[in-house]
Order: sequence, then C-alpha cells, then structure tokens
Amino acid sequence: MNTLDDKKRVTPSESQRIELRSLVNLSCEPISHFWPMKTFIHHNPLHGLEHLTFEKAIKEGQRFLKGRGYLSSSENRKYLQQGRISEDSINEALKDVSQNATISISDREISHLEVLRSILIHGTGKVATDVCSAILQPSLNQPEIRNLFKNIQDLSKKKAPEYFLKGHAIREKKDLATQYTLAEWCDQTLGTNVQDQVNGEIIKWVSGFLDEGHAPWGMPERKKTFYKAWKELALDDASGSILGIQDWKSKILDLPDRPEDAVLESLSLLAIPKNLWDGYFSLQLAQLSGWTGFIKWRSEQTNYAWQNAFPIDLIKYMAIRLFYERELVMLACQEKLAIPGTYASINEYLNNHPTGYGLFREFRSRVLPDEVVDYLDMSLFSQDPLNIKDLDQCDSRLISTWEQTIEKQEAESQTLMVMELAQSLNISIQDLVKCTPDTLSSLLDWIEQFPESHHGPIWLEALESSYIKDFAKKISPNLEKLRKSDEMEEQPLESRPLSQSIFCIDVRSECFRRQLEEIGGNETFGFAGFFGVPICYQGFSSEQQTDQFPVLLKPKHVVKEIPRASQGKAAEKFLEGQQIAKTGHTLLHDLKENLVTPYVMVEAIGWFFGFKLFGQTLRPKWFKKVMSWIKDSLVVPIRTTLTVGKVQREEAYEMVAAKHRAAIYRLFTEKHDRQGGTVPHEQIERLRKLALNQIPSDSNENEKLFRLLKWNASDLEQFILTLRKDFNLHERDFSYKIQEITKTGFTVSEQVNYVDTALKLLGFTKTFARLVLLCGHGSTSDNNPYESALDCGACGGNHGISNARVLAVMANNSQVRQRLVERGITIPSDTHFLPGQHDTVTDEVELYDLEEVPATHRKDLLRLQHDLQEACEKNSRERLARFPDVPAIKETDKASPLTKVRSMDWSQVRPEWGLSGHTAFIMGRRLLSQGINFEGRTFLHSYDHSQDPDGKYLEIIMTAPMIVANWINMEHYFSTVDPIVYGAGSKAYHNVVGNIGVMYGSESDLCVGLPIQTVFDGDKPYHDPMRLFAIIEAPLERIASIVGRHEILQRLARNRWINLIAIDPDTKKFFHFQLMKDWQPIN
Repeated sequence: MNTLDDKKRVTPSESQRIELRSLVNLSCEPISHFWPMKTFIHHNPLHGLEHLTFEKAIKEGQRFLKGRGYLSSSENRKYLQQGRISEDSINEALKDVSQNATISISDREISHLEVLRSILIHGTGKVATDVCSAILQPSLNQPEIRNLFKNIQDLSKKKAPEYFLKGHAIREKKDLATQYTLAEWCDQTLGTNVQDQVNGEIIKWVSGFLDEGHAPWGMPERKKTFYKAWKELALDDASGSILGIQDWKSKILDLPDRPEDAVLESLSLLAIPKNLWDGYFSLQLAQLSGWTGFIKWRSEQTNYAWQNAFPIDLIKYMAIRLFYERELVMLACQEKLAIPGTYASINEYLNNHPTGYGLFREFRSRVLPDEVVDYLDMSLFSQDPLNIKDLDQCDSRLISTWEQTIEKQEAESQTLMVMELAQSLNISIQDLVKCTPDTLSSLLDWIEQFPESHHGPIWLEALESSYIKDFAKKISPNLEKLRKSDEMEEQPLESRPLSQSIFCIDVRSECFRRQLEEIGGNETFGFAGFFGVPICYQGFSSEQQTDQFPVLLKPKHVVKEIPRASQGKAAEKFLEGQQIAKTGHTLLHDLKENLVTPYVMVEAIGWFFGFKLFGQTLRPKWFKKVMSWIKDSLVVPIRTTLTVGKVQREEAYEMVAAKHRAAIYRLFTEKHDRQGGTVPHEQIERLRKLALNQIPSDSNENEKLFRLLKWNASDLEQFILTLRKDFNLHERDFSYKIQEITKTGFTVSEQVNYVDTALKLLGFTKTFARLVLLCGHGSTSDNNPYESALDCGACGGNHGISNARVLAVMANNSQVRQRLVERGITIPSDTHFLPGQHDTVTDEVELYDLEEVPATHRKDLLRLQHDLQEACEKNSRERLARFPDVPAIKETDKASPLTKVRSMDWSQVRPEWGLSGHTAFIMGRRLLSQGINFEGRTFLHSYDHSQDPDGKYLEIIMTAPMIVANWINMEHYFSTVDPIVYGAGSKAYHNVVGNIGVMYGSESDLCVGLPIQTVFDGDKPYHDPMRLFAIIEAPLERIASIVGRHEILQRLARNRWINLIAIDPDTKKFFHFQLMKDWQPIN
C-alpha cells in the first residue's frame, strides 16, 4: 500500500510547515493572478517573472506553462512582405547576435550577419529527420549535390552522448522533476494518461468548490475548507476506485488532517529531493494555471465574501493534487515497468538500463529505421511490464547500425539546410563543394547556432524598430507645430472653446475624440477613466459594491447612488418593481433547475422562450425594441444622485428607512401574497417603526391594519418577528447601517485635492468652456462572458460613469471652486461639468444628471448633443470598416444602426475590437497627436510638462495609468502569440463555470487571456504583438528620475517589458530607454 502507516509517520514540526508554505508561495511566481470574469482585469500572464528580462521570462513561461512567446516566423515574414518590417530594422536587430566574422566562398566574402539575415528571412530549411532521406535522395544523382553530401558526412564530428541511444536516459535524468512532473514522464514515456486523470479529478473538485452561485446545487461541506471538504466527500466518490487506486477509502482516511502534512507525506512517498521542491511545485501549479491563478488571487483577498465563507489556498490544492499523482504514478510504473512510481526508482531505472530505455524511447517517439528493425524482436516493446533487460542486452551491431543511421540522417538534414541557404545567398552548389572543410564547418556551425527557436526575439525587435520609426515620421508635422508654438515669445490669447470633453485614455476614445474635434469648436483631453477618484460604488437597489479603480490602488471612499430628494415615492415603487422582478427571476431559475418542473414548463411556457430565441437570433433589433418597451412600461423611472458629500445623519436615516420599506414590500409579496402597493404607505411606515421599537404598539392603529389585512394580533407579532429575524429590522442593525453610510463621501478638502490633481495633471488649468463633459465609457453586448473585458480597465473592469459623476459633482461644488482659486485654478461661474458615458460598441454618448444643467446652458447642451451624435455616426462608419464581416457602407446609409445591432446580437462573437490593435501610449500635449488618425491603436493621456516642473503629475501617470496600459498590452501580446496557452482559444467552445470564468466544454482549465476572436481576424493576427511604446513628452532627466524611484518602473523599462520612449521638449527628438545603455537616440 502506497501510504505511511501510523508507526512510521512522523508529524512535521510547525517550522517545517511554515517553510513549506513559503516554498509554495515562491513557486507560484510563474502563475499569474486570475480575477473573476465579472470584473475582468487585464494582466500580464507572466507578471510574476517581471524581475527577469522579457526574453528570459518567456523561456521560463515555456518551461512551466509550455507557451510560445513570439509570433511565428511565417507571420513575421508576411509583415516583411507587407513593408511593416524593414530590412534595415532586421539588420539592426541582428547586430547584437551576429559576430564580426566572415567566410570566403569562391570570390565572395560572406559575413555572419548576411548568413543570419538570410536564415531569418528565408528560414533554416530544416525538415524532420526521418523524411530528409526521401527529400534528398532524388537529388543525389547530381554529382555536385552528391559531393556536397559526402563533404558534410566527412565533417561529422564525434557526437556528444545525447546523440546516441544512452542520450535519452542522460537527458531525462536531468529533466525529471525539473522540466516535467513524474505524471508527465509516465505519459510521454509509457503512453499513459496520468496527467489527464489527475487534471480531471482536480477540475471536478475545484470547479465545485469555487462555484459562486452558478451551480443549482452547491458542493456540500465547503465551510470546512477545500482540503477537509474533499477528504470527507472523496470517501463516497467512486472515481478513485474506477481509476484503479486500491484501498481508496482507507488511503483517504489515512491522510493527515493538515494539508501541509499531506503535501510533505506525498513528497516523501514520491521521493522528490528537497532541493527540487520549489521547481516541482511550480510544475504542478502550471498544469492548471487558470484554476491555480484564481486560487492564488482569491486566497489573497481578505475581504472577499466567497473566500471567507469557503477558504481555499494553494497548499490545500497541492495536498490533493499530489495525492492523486502519487497514487496514479505508482499504478502506472508498477504496471508498465514493474518498479515503484518514485523519483528515485525512475532515476535508478534510467541509470541501469540506458541502452534498452533509449531503444524503447526511439520506438515510442518515431519509426525505427529499417536497418535497426532487422536486429530486433519487436514484440519486446508491447509487453507489460516492459522487458527492459532483453532490450538492454541487444546485439552490439544494432547499436552501431543505429548510430550510423542517425549520423547519416543528420548529414542529410545539414545538406538540405546548406542548400537552402546557398539558394537565398545566390551561391552555387559547385562553389559550396569547393569550400575548404573549415569554411563549410563554420557555415554549418552558424546555421545550427541560429535555430528557428532563436528567431522570435529578432523579429520582435525588428517589428518594434520599424514601428517606432514610422510613428516618428507620422507625427513629425505635429512636432514642427509644437516647435513653432514653443518658440513664440508671447502665446496668443486662447479663445473659449464651445465645449471641452475629458475622455478616457482608452484607444477607442482616440477615434471619437478626433471626430468630435473635427466637427469644430470642441476641445478634448485624455485621462484615465476613473478620473483620478478611486471609489467603491454601490448603485441604487444593488446589493454589491464595485471597485471603480485600477487594481494597483486601494479605495479610501465609498459612494452610493440614492434617489433625489423629490423621488421618495418613486423610489419605493422602483424598489417594489425590482423585488417583483427578482422574485420572478428566482422562481424561474428554481423551476428550470428542478428535476421535475422542466417537463411541465416546456409545455406551459416553452412558447415564451421560443419567442426569445427567434427574436434574438433573427430580428435582434426588433426584439430589443419590444423588450425595451415592456421594460419601460413596467419599471418606474427614477432620478438619482450620488453621496459625494459626507452624508448627514438625517439623510442616512432616510436612506436606511427606504431600504427597510422595500424589505416590508418584499415580505408582503413573498410570504403574504399581496403586492406592497395595496398596503397604504403610512401603514408600511408604522410597521417599520414597530419593528425598530421606535413607536409603541397602538391598539386603534392595529385595528385598522387587522381589518385591511384580515390579521389578528398573533399575525402582527409574527410579521414583526420575521422582519427582525430575516430582514435585520432591529435597532442595532439600524444604527450600524447609519454609521456605515455616514462614512461615505468626501470632505470638501478631499474634493479640492481630487479636482486640483485631475486638472493639473491634464494641464487643464485655464480657459474653461461653458460645458465640460466628463466622459467615462462602457460596453454593451449580449451573451458575452467577456463583456467586462471591454469595459473600463481603469475602473476595474466596470463602466466608468460613476467616477465621472463623482468628479462632476466635486467640480461643480462652489466651495471647491473657491478653494481652487487659492491653488491657481479659477473656474468661471458659468462653467458646468457634465458627466456622460461613451458606449464603445454603439458609439452613443449618454449624458447624466441633466437636471443639474442650468437653464442658461440649454443651447450649449443641445449643440453638444448634436456634435456628439455626429461624431457617433462618423466614428461608427470608421470602425465598421475594420470588421471583416461588415460589407462596405454606402455614403447614403447610416452606420450607427449597424453598430447597435452588434450590441444586441447574441450570436455576435466580436461586438467590437475592444483594445485589440493598440501599440502606443502617448503622454503629452494634445498638439502632439491632434488631427492624426492613429486608427484606434493609441492610448492618449493629456500632460503638459511645462506645468509640472517637479514631475509630480507625470509620476502619477507613469505609476498608475501606464502600468495598467502595460498589463493590457501584455494580455493582448501573449493572447496573440499563443492563443491557446496564454489566450482563451475560441469562444465557440466556451462554457461559463462557477460565475468566475469560462472553460472548454464541460471540463478544462479555466481559460485565461483573451479569446481568439478578440485578437485575430480569421487566421491572421489583428493585434500586432509588440511591447507597448510609452511615449512621453518630457525632459529625459525627469523621466529617468521617476523610473529610478520606482522598482516596478525599473523592472518594466530595464527588462524590456515596455518600450520607454522620450520626446525631448527642447530638440523634439526621440530617445529610447534601453537596458544598460540608458537613453539612445532613434534615427
């Protein structure tokens, strides 16, 4: 039995457990956090490896996650053919890897650089070894090719041990438990599926445990933690026995109570050396990096309700995973090799039978050459357990024949590669034959030292170099305008714009801003979409708060949406309607998930779902109109405001009272089969106060209620008790809620700081228009689990309107404006800040809090609305041209209705391109980018270096919005270069799991990254996988000083996770911040 009996088991000490926890925490470095999809957070999938250079981190990602780190050479060659990569950029990129060496062929001197460039552009010509002979053989009747082949054969050097049969054992001893797990070794060597079996069991348990309300029946025992719940439930799980694990129940019962002890026990039984533990943990965590990434994130959230209710961490996960691996590896090794499934036994096996094992691996990995088969009894390979001794004692002639065959195949492969290179360099085969052995040897070495796996970094450097040079050319006219503007001794008086709009820096705002400015009279700015105000926001009637800020920040303030003062009764009716809708939704959900009722439902209300199915599929626009009409007729409209100011106690009292009234309406609806509207408002209020002991019980008033409801005293008493027990209508909770509400909002001083920082950071400190639009953004689409990935990243994957409304309230506050004057900012009394939201799918801009707009500004408002509508149409027309599934739009046709259909169509896998295609993040004055069509590929953040002499505001931009932009960039980069490992694959196969993410079909890893439809246009990349160009218009020393003060910026810039570019304000020249070279001019 593969266990430790009680007599032999030694209980680990607390220090051993602490050390183990530390090792597991360190080993999860290659695993990036995964946030729940309801607030999709763009992130770098190799975030934990940012302390390494970009190139080294990609190698680590390949080792643990098996992911590609660069776009394929074939795609890069297409870029070269299209002119997006220049040959000059290729030469520059190759300089760092080329030697200052040449070889003479005929009368030509061929440099190492030429050879590398030719291999990069045309390929190595390398083909699979076992087909080389079939390709080369027909050409060997040509004397020059035959002679070349002979010359290359003569150059064959004594092969290193890894080229021979024993090489398999040598390599695998080194790689076992460092490059792959014992389960992976079993699968690739023995043809088992241990890894899939382990993963299948783990997915079953973690998906059930981590479910957040998606499953109709939740996994039991979750409050006991993941490990303890599994231990209890696994006793009744037949899967272990089905997998062949003997004494399943006794082994589960025998496991230690603590997960740390279980991990240590499994490591002992697997005999993994302690010096390999950290790497082995990384390999284990990487097998299901989506699930472990989510567990990693969730275990670090101290205020996350689901984690507090059902605790899980990576130690608990590791305890269960290693248990399955130790049992299944033991089973596989005993059955296939007749040895224990331990690291030590496998190593000993490889050490004792290197030749036989080499033959077995050759048989498993490829077809054995005919010359070798003649010496072998092929039945030896199909025996269980493997007869390794007979294989190990094979005829010495077999080994010699095998080695000669391999040497011949190697020479054939080299001949084909040399011929391919000669053709691309315009060298004749005759000249190659005449080469000296040293020349031919050097040429072969150059080819072998530059395999296809080394090409990715070169292509990336060349693509980025070509891009930044083209970019510099593109904005050179604007740089000239800036130069002339800066050289003017006296700046002309700025006329007051008709409107000013502050948009998010998002690339989708770039196009819209350009369209709005071209209409005339409209000035725009770019600012991170949370508008510099990190808040926790709770919408009216919502039970949940959303984090409206980048994940890098921590919130200090809570803001709640509440009805306006005149909306008391409307608010009650609204909440009553919401409750009815919620009750109906819950009832429908329960009926659908019940074992019996679905059979009845199909007959009774199946037609309704048919109406929805055909409407959404065939006529989405018409269906949306019908549903909107139904919703508008049922939902009571309500006007709201936000608790931006500190809430007074009287206001807090009314807010809590409104919630309590809604609870009473709910109780009447759910338990007493009455609509709240049939009970007078004064009686609802009286019941509320009775529950809170705020008024004494009055027999006369009670009689009125009894007659109305046909109650008696006992019914009233029971109703009050239910309110207190089930709805928390009691004095203590009432006081607590009032206390919590009074914590919301901002003091006047805090509001002054936020407005002052926002305006100065933008360089927006004078010449204010009568209307200033603060425009957040969000995305609307149907049947799209990735909808929040299209929302505002700076708002934590949420819509940005709440932040816009908060800053507008602050900026309109007369007390705030008075104090801003003392700080050098005078906002005219007739300037009004107006919040709005840009829908990035439909391009419509919805304006909010219009009741606050002064009557004197109505004409200004109408003009702004007209301009926004015109910009919407123009921008929709420009964006639709980028979709492969949209035909050309006639000049006479409207474009905006087509974008609306994309937001309604539940079969649409690409409602918008989102942030895909982005390349750069510009921080500078608007004149730097104004009027240039960046095709929705550039983040634009307003910044005026002349108003920021100490770099205070630039530091804010570089340490928050720029970091978020880098995360967005890395998410898109890796999802493009490997859409399966780092991306989420195709949406066509996605199923939502646990309300936290998606997976393929019914069982897979959680899909991280972006779906292929987001970053690919058919079979070609839509997004250009380049590292973000952060382009800053500011003095070089100011930028360098900020980088020097922040470790995160040093990592990103020096390790080349980001391309940091400076535009010198004095010379208007471009400089690139590079590793060990500081600022290098870009020619």
